[in-house]
Amino acid sequence: MNWIIGIAILVIIGYLLDREVYFYEGVHLGPRVQAWLYDRWSRKYDDGKRESQLRDDEMLAQPLLDKLNDVPEPFVLDFATGTGRLSHVLMSRMEFNGRIVALDLSQGMLEQAASKLRPYLSRFEMLRHVSLPLPFPDSTFDVVCALEVLELFPGMDEPLAEFARVLRPGGLFLTSRGTEESGRKAKVKSVPVYTSLLERNGFENVQVAKWWKLFDRVTAVKSGKSNPVMKRGLRDVLKCSACGQTRWEKKQNSLHCGNCGRELSVTKDGIVLG
Repeated sequence: MNWIIGIAILVIIGYLLDREVYFYEGVHLGPRVQAWLYDRWSRKYDDGKRESQLRDDEMLAQPLLDKLNDVPEPFVLDFATGTGRLSHVLMSRMEFNGRIVALDLSQGMLEQAASKLRPYLSRFEMLRHVSLPLPFPDSTFDVVCALEVLELFPGMDEPLAEFARVLRPGGLFLTSRGTEESGRKAKVKSVPVYTSLLERNGFENVQVAKWWKLFDRVTAVKSGKSNPVMKRGLRDVLKCSACGQTRWEKKQNSLHCGNCGRELSVTKDGIVLG
């Protein structure tokens, strides 16, 4: 009888672990385990996203460009960029003249993004950063994008507050809402509840549109008004974790903080390892 109970316990543990890893993508295992998982999945990650990527130009790039008519060179944060899906579709549009900082916790994912976006590396920069808070000053970006990621946080208020903090007043926020079909019942929020959540964290003019079966597309604007940010790059806005300053000097294979001397490695693909 004991061996039957033992087998049953192992089966249950295996089921729960499989569900945690492949359904919740390691959300309850901590960011470093998540990063390791995404590193392992990175080369085949896009294979499971083909359906949702078919309309990326129509559903992601075009709505952003339509709303950025008055911002000639937008500075964009692509949070949890993964394999660079959104960045690639934006950079592929000739009318997009902005710069993008793509952030992800997985170096493997960023390496896949680098392979897609190699022709655009003069305007596309990558940062590996594992956890919140974001390493940028307040009101840094004209646009913050965070697609298919809010459901992977223990709670949504903390990341939303950070996205609002680094977005300038009047800046554009692009995100997504997990639908009822996603199966993540504990994380699914109705459109009214999700709208209230964004408004509580400093956003207004929230618009929810059908995207694909697992996610709706959501756009919002940070409350207030301000001028577009000046043309800048990652070195101009990345805060040193040691001293909090943004005085970086580029060296061979590294960034050097001109204030405290801290160095960050830069990979051959141009990924800054924060």
